[in-house]
Amino acid sequence: MKKIISIAIFVILASCLFVNQTFILAVTPSIFPSETPNVATNSAKPTIEKDVEVFKEKIATKVAELVKEEKKAFAGRIISFKDNFIEIKKDENTTYSIKIDTTLTKIYQITGQGKKEITLDDLNKDDYIIVTGPLIDKTVNANYIYVDEQFTVLAGKIIETNTEDYSIKVSTLAKEDYILDIETSTKMNMINVKTLEIEKTGFSKLKNNDRVVFVIKKGAKKEEKNRFSASKILVIPQEYFLK
Repeated sequence: MKKIISIAIFVILASCLFVNQTFILAVTPSIFPSETPNVATNSAKPTIEKDVEVFKEKIATKVAELVKEEKKAFAGRIISFKDNFIEIKKDENTTYSIKIDTTLTKIYQITGQGKKEITLDDLNKDDYIIVTGPLIDKTVNANYIYVDEQFTVLAGKIIETNTEDYSIKVSTLAKEDYILDIETSTKMNMINVKTLEIEKTGFSKLKNNDRVVFVIKKGAKKEEKNRFSASKILVIPQEYFLK
């Protein structure tokens, strides 16, 4: 980006010099007695200054557009590595090639409320990354890469509870079934039907037909189809709908 701005400034200065030279050539004949130098100078100067200002505005606009372009972000999961290139998949039909400059590209791991700098060697296939940098023909020249976790929020109804492995089966509004493992790290809350306050709860309080809103880490699916460790669960007891 500094290089682009430097080139833009150089073009402005070069253009100003060119305009000034043109101006000199335009008024040079006026040094002869047969010409009227004052008239030529006064009529040419305002037009030249106006042209220079217009040109400056155009360059400034272009630089602003390039700066805006620089701030674009692209996200997806890593599907392959090759030399200093990473290929990411945004969705089923969209992929991007990420070009990494080992001296300029900064790579960070998002950790809670902060971040820590890591290296290219720390990246792994299926990592979810966010990349910023200019895009040219589906190749992103990466300035910054952030490794983050992608979460999905879904809602549905509990149709089965399993006390042997502490899991529940939930049927979503889209008629998809998910098996959610309740881990020690799973944050579970329930709406108190009487006070409507949100309170902490445990696995023993879950019942079939309770509604739940749950958060899972996308891409962290287990071997069994649609089975995930639940990150967060909010339970809305069925009694709430019977009031």
